[in-house]
Amino acid sequence: MNWFHEIDLYCERTGPGFFEEPFNAASNLGFVLAAWLVWRKGRGRTWDFRVLAYLIALVGICSLAFHTFATRWAAALDTAAIALFTWFFLQRLLVRAVGFGNINAALMVMSYAVTAYMVERYFTAEWLNGSIAYVPPLAVLGGISVSLVATKGALGAPFIIATILFGLSLALRTIDLAVCHIFQAGTHFMWHLLNAAVLYALGIGLAGFVSRRSSRRSTG
Repeated sequence: MNWFHEIDLYCERTGPGFFEEPFNAASNLGFVLAAWLVWRKGRGRTWDFRVLAYLIALVGICSLAFHTFATRWAAALDTAAIALFTWFFLQRLLVRAVGFGNINAALMVMSYAVTAYMVERYFTAEWLNGSIAYVPPLAVLGGISVSLVATKGALGAPFIIATILFGLSLALRTIDLAVCHIFQAGTHFMWHLLNAAVLYALGIGLAGFVSRRSSRRSTG
C-alpha cells in the first residue's frame, strides 16, 4: 500500500494540494477550543479529564493533517485518533456514570469495538457517503444517554444534547457530496464544528459524575 497516495473524498477538495480544503481544515480549530474548555473544566478533578482533553485536541490535529495532506497515512491518523477518543471516553463513562469496574468496562469497550468493526466491514463505503462507521457510536451514545436520563435525571441531559448534535452532524457529513452543486464548500466543515460541540458536551456530562462522586467521598 502506498501510504502517500492522495485521497479525494470531500466536496470542498477540487484538486491536489495542501490548501485545497480551507473550510474543512480551519474548522478543526473547534476541537482545539473544545479541548481547552474541557481541560479547564477538569482542573482539580481527575486524571481522566486531562487525558480526555488531550484526546480531543488529538482528534483536531489529526483531522487537520488529513484535510491538508489528504493522504492515506493522514487518513489513518485521523481514524486512529477518533477511535482512541471513542474507546477511552466510553470506558470512563461506563466506570464513572454507569458504575462498572475498570476491567468490565474495558471488556465492554472491546465488544463495542469488534461490533463496530463488523458493521463497517459489512456495509460498502457508499453507504451514507462513508459515514456508516459512525452509526454504532451514535447508537451506543443514544442508548446510554436515554438510560442516564431515566436513572440519573438532569445529569444525563448533556449526553442527550450530545446525541442530538451528533445525529445532526452525521447527517451533514452524509450529504456533503450531494450539495456540491449548491454549495461548493460542502458540509463537512459543519460536521467538524458540531462534533467539537459534541465532545465538549460529553466532557461536561462526565464532569457531573466526577463531581458527584468526589463530593460523596468528601462527605462520607
